[in-house]
Amino acid sequence: MAGLTSLLYTARDALTAQSYGLDVTGQNIANANTPGYVRRQVVLQTQAFGNQTTGTVQVGPLQRPTDVFLDDRRYESTGLSSSAGEEDNQLANVQSLFNDTTGGGISTSLDALFSSFSALSASPNDSTTRQTVLSNAANFASQLNDTANSIAQQKTDIMTEAKGVTVQVNQDATDIAKLNQQIATATAAGQDAADLKDQLGTKVQDLSTFINVHTFTDNQGNLVVQGGGTTLVQGDVASTLSVGLATDGTMQFTAASQGGSSTDITAYVTGGKLAGLKQARDTDLTQVGQELDQFAYDVATAVNTQHASGAGLDGVSGRNLFSIGASATDAARTIAVDPSVAGQPNNIAAASSSASLPGGSDNAVALAALANQSFASGGTRTASEAYSDVLGDVAQRKASSANAVTLRGDVDAQVKTMQQSQSGVSLDEEMVNLTSYQRAYEAATKVLTTADTLLGELMNSVTT
Repeated sequence: MAGLTSLLYTARDALTAQSYGLDVTGQNIANANTPGYVRRQVVLQTQAFGNQTTGTVQVGPLQRPTDVFLDDRRYESTGLSSSAGEEDNQLANVQSLFNDTTGGGISTSLDALFSSFSALSASPNDSTTRQTVLSNAANFASQLNDTANSIAQQKTDIMTEAKGVTVQVNQDATDIAKLNQQIATATAAGQDAADLKDQLGTKVQDLSTFINVHTFTDNQGNLVVQGGGTTLVQGDVASTLSVGLATDGTMQFTAASQGGSSTDITAYVTGGKLAGLKQARDTDLTQVGQELDQFAYDVATAVNTQHASGAGLDGVSGRNLFSIGASATDAARTIAVDPSVAGQPNNIAAASSSASLPGGSDNAVALAALANQSFASGGTRTASEAYSDVLGDVAQRKASSANAVTLRGDVDAQVKTMQQSQSGVSLDEEMVNLTSYQRAYEAATKVLTTADTLLGELMNSVTT
């Protein structure tokens, strides 16, 4: 009797265990394409009856096959890929500013300016030709103004975007802290927290697209999340990230814990969208803007020097063609036709001096000759060559960022594949598990039926 009763208990426990295995397998199959889902692994353990050496089966704690080192590699690769992608997007916008395919850009206006000087040398007394010189000078200055202002506006837009990203970082950090608390509560109550841990992993993965992330588990079993070299989340406490401008005008990131002071973490923000935005704003756009300023300053200074040496139709010398500052700083944004000649074509200095009036054009010839003289970039490049250098630098930066996007994307895809191999759902494997649990369940049902039949026959024989 005792043996048959034990067999009933064994069959019951077997049915429970195999049913649990079928349920978990079904959950894995249902979430095969769910982002952030980590497959569940059933752990079955033997369970002895009292002092007996053999017994039945019981279900152990549910397992999530994760690798913390592989997860951290994924966070790192995602951050670097996101950073490269953001810088590439910003450089694409910069490159479009220098696109002169329609013939209305800086290069075209520069050529038109020197061409108008040549025309002036042939017709120094023609008012229409003189007006063309003024128009072309104004157009050249306007093209520089528009491009430089667009670069400045893009830098402003990047700051606005970075502030929006910090809002997302802070929201993710807050959500991670809440999930840490929920997981701790569930674990303390003996409940399974697998779904909460999946949500936690998804949140950290999302956070890694914004800032470089590193994680580890503290002594209490809570996930600690570090970002930009500082602790963003520890237990149920989240820090707050902010972005502003340093004294030199560059982007500055600060982090503050609850009730604590702010810490400058700018030097440690090396990944994620924030790093890409900073690189684009403070390095790429700043350097391209400085190169454009130097180009504008060199051209304006050379033209002004030559123009001031000549005389207008009124015999007056010493006038500049362009209004420009004393240095290259903001030259492209501020260059304009000088008030002394603006709207006054007769003040264009085509003659070398008042002695050659009327009809003198020596200075106009000298102005036209500047097109082939090396006065830019420290006296090593012509105006056209200097502008080509600016275009070349922009193109090189864009090509480099595009290569980085490809490289970082490939690495991230490879790490993702490795992570999926470790933690993702394999439908082939789950089909094998499904069949295995199904067959075991059917066998346990057969054991239960057999034991019940034998027990019934035994009871009938005893009562007759």
